[in-house]
Amino acid sequence: MSPKPILVKNENRKSIILTPSRIVSRPDNLEGGEETEIAAQILVPQEGGWGWVVVAASFLSVFILDGITFTFGSLIKDMSSDFDISDSLIAFVNSLAIAIYFIAGPMASAFINRFGFRSCIMSGSVLSSLSLFISYFSTNFPSLCLFYGCFAGFGYCLINMAAGLVVGFYFEKLRSLALAIATCGSSIGIMVFFPLNTYLVKLAGWRTVTLLHSGLLGMTYFLGMTFQPLLSFTVAKTTEDPTRTVTYLPNLSTAAVRLASRSKAEGLVPTATERLFCAVSNLNFPTAAAVVDDNKFTSDTQPGPSTAAVSKLTLTANAPQGGISPRQLKQFQSIMSRTSIQDKKTIEITVTVEPPKKTGCCGRLCNWDQHVPQSRPMYRDDVFYDGKLDKLPVYQKSKMTTETSKTGLEYQLAVSRAATAIDLRERRGVFTTAARRVLATMMDPKLLKKKSFLCLCFAGMLIYVGFLVPYVYIQEKNIQVGIDPQHCSLFVSVIGFSNAAGRLVLGAVACYFDPLYVYMFAMLVSGISTMASNLSFSLYYQYLYCFIFGFFVSSVASLRSMVLVTLYGLDNLTNATGVVLLFQGIGSLISTPVAGILKNLYGFSVSFYIAGIFITIGGLILLPVKAMSIREQKGSIPVGQTRN
Repeated sequence: MSPKPILVKNENRKSIILTPSRIVSRPDNLEGGEETEIAAQILVPQEGGWGWVVVAASFLSVFILDGITFTFGSLIKDMSSDFDISDSLIAFVNSLAIAIYFIAGPMASAFINRFGFRSCIMSGSVLSSLSLFISYFSTNFPSLCLFYGCFAGFGYCLINMAAGLVVGFYFEKLRSLALAIATCGSSIGIMVFFPLNTYLVKLAGWRTVTLLHSGLLGMTYFLGMTFQPLLSFTVAKTTEDPTRTVTYLPNLSTAAVRLASRSKAEGLVPTATERLFCAVSNLNFPTAAAVVDDNKFTSDTQPGPSTAAVSKLTLTANAPQGGISPRQLKQFQSIMSRTSIQDKKTIEITVTVEPPKKTGCCGRLCNWDQHVPQSRPMYRDDVFYDGKLDKLPVYQKSKMTTETSKTGLEYQLAVSRAATAIDLRERRGVFTTAARRVLATMMDPKLLKKKSFLCLCFAGMLIYVGFLVPYVYIQEKNIQVGIDPQHCSLFVSVIGFSNAAGRLVLGAVACYFDPLYVYMFAMLVSGISTMASNLSFSLYYQYLYCFIFGFFVSSVASLRSMVLVTLYGLDNLTNATGVVLLFQGIGSLISTPVAGILKNLYGFSVSFYIAGIFITIGGLILLPVKAMSIREQKGSIPVGQTRN
């Protein structure tokens, strides 16, 4: 029998009726009188409202970032003349920045998990803006590499990761739409910035343009202020029995995870080979759904004290500075009323209720809400997924839970990995458990034992060897053959425009066909069209090439997560993304410098032929990946288990 609704009254705070659950007032459930064996963080999406402001800020951040990063070709000639060095060396500067842009992805993700989205994008804004500002005064090539390449590249990565991932936490039902709108900022930025840069370089030189870019990157600091912390809940198993421990076996065939409540060394005890960065991967932790479900906890797998299921489930509200608004409480009440766990558990909710602050739009932007220390966004399996949630088996299962709603708390529980109590208590330091565990997850080399994954990574590296060449050299190539420079300055803009269209169209197509085959076909078309761009230098033929290349090459970013989930499951997405980004960064590092050397030795035609060959070979390597992955799954998954 469910308890009746209870009215919570706190001193100097507003009273609000909450869900039909037992509510107590305790400041910190994790350090209270009862011990916590295991806990998980659940972020509550807002589904609209301020979330659309976040989408707009993310769009503008990526608009500025990629508009600067991928239009370097408009500056390269002027920089080469200024420094009196070959353009292949100048191209290396931007290749270095883009390589760090990808390779530093795991590090940026670790900082997001530790400090939050807002702190990371604002730090990236300051770092990249200062780096470009210092580059304005550079007088030699090494200083340009250090500031325009290394430091700015890491700042780019912080901005890109924070702006690209935050949107997914504000939406659930409309998540794919919101992400599509935000990521199109990259393509639109390229479309706008290239002709603008070309005009300004002729007018004032590359140094003034770089100073302008520095100021624009500084603006992302204020855009990042819109990334307000979300309401989160700590879902925890608790027991009053001081002798009880909880033993859990993960879904995968890894060592058992033993979480002892009274031990000060709470956490995992993996073997030495399972550790990386003094931490372990997310796959070694159960999901929050397993924490809730008593059936996931067994008493016959480990010796020791009683391992009977713990009877009480505790939900602790972790509100941003300013408390929980009535709107958030109403939203959580709605979620709890639709979820199935309320019928199974005795639920205890610890909340802090404060009256909402009446502020305007400017007040909300300028008001600093501190990051919720307990928030662990990177512990979610779907953090990098930008496809439709309807295609995920775990989401489909959550829809079948109740008849009154398409989704609810079940999906959040199913994709959120648990954390130990000591992890949630850490407040000081940079490389805490929250950061090291993300690094261990994203850089875990276990997937590299699969031949199919090695082929996928190698294909990604080859594709990125040719990917940047048209962005950097298409303008200079066509000017050299006699095409009007005004048209040449628009070729990259056409690539950007068609790239935006390709993200939307190919993303929709991949919902009905195998994403791997869509990706492979797109890469083959991109590579072949790049080689065929040398067949004619008529104006309209070059426009057609730019449109085709931009349209199909968009799948490199838009289909990556869908391909990885299709092949290796949602639980391996974070790990696979981290390793793939590393290979893509290596490809980017050698891309335009090699093309510049080939251009100086043999001409632009050879550079574009080689770039097209690399992209085409990358597409061809993908041909056997599906069959190899199926054979690997049959050989590794025990009978009776299924992959999400």
